[in-house]
Amino acid sequence: MSTRSTDSTSSKHPDSPADRVIRAVTEDGSFRVIALRTTELVREGARIHGLVGAEARLFGELLTASILIRETMSPGHRVQVGLSGTDGGSMVADTHPQDGITRGFVSRASDVEQVRLGANSLIRVTRTLPRNQVHQSVVEAGADGVSGAMMSYLQGSEQVTATLGVATVMDGERVVASGGYVVQLLPECQQGPLMVMTERLGDFAFLDDFLLRHDADADVLVDELLYGMPNERLADSPVVYACVCSADRALGAIATLGTDALNQAVAAGEVLSLTCEYCNHVWEVPPEQMRSLLAPN
Repeated sequence: MSTRSTDSTSSKHPDSPADRVIRAVTEDGSFRVIALRTTELVREGARIHGLVGAEARLFGELLTASILIRETMSPGHRVQVGLSGTDGGSMVADTHPQDGITRGFVSRASDVEQVRLGANSLIRVTRTLPRNQVHQSVVEAGADGVSGAMMSYLQGSEQVTATLGVATVMDGERVVASGGYVVQLLPECQQGPLMVMTERLGDFAFLDDFLLRHDADADVLVDELLYGMPNERLADSPVVYACVCSADRALGAIATLGTDALNQAVAAGEVLSLTCEYCNHVWEVPPEQMRSLLAPN
């Protein structure tokens, strides 16, 4: 079960493109391209966690990057991207293949005002593999930001030659556009197409400007990246900020308290509450549900 916002104050304009991820490949087998719009997704995540300004931008770029990494390396599996800030704060982006669900949370020490990316920051990428195996890698996240760190991850940890760019554009404290792309070099690529693509990617050095001009439209981003290159669209699917928390998961978390603590709560008629760190939903577990955990098998 997932929880989705139904906030009627959403700022999405009816003519705006939808948040979606598009996968394409050139017909000559030179490049694979993944383009992504995350504007509404990032706005929702920032709203839930009360993020504004630079911290909202960083959170948005991490969410966007996590989806691109999943689509590149594990489109059918879960990917988590965690950031350790320079001052004790951290962020986690958690993206799932089902229903395009991505979520995240922010953690700060009591004396930390906001999570910042700096010279000593680290990014950890955790990919779920078939048979529930887990692959983890850690990269530094310095001057090149989230985009540079994710490129280092792809090239160093996965041996994937690719250019990756993500950006979340702010207008003061408000998210106005968010998205990104991956251009992956395939083994069949010849020198001519490579030279053309290398020059073209120079136009995306300032991704913020492109996202603003085109409302971060993923379809336009694919068209521009592959202009003049015959290509095939392989997939086109929505993405959304949502959560996978549920009453059953909350009950499972309560079960970890142990028999003694559960017996005390039941005897006192206490209702235990759990707040999901990803969506801030409060799950309440009454005594009658806790009794089911104490019943003999």
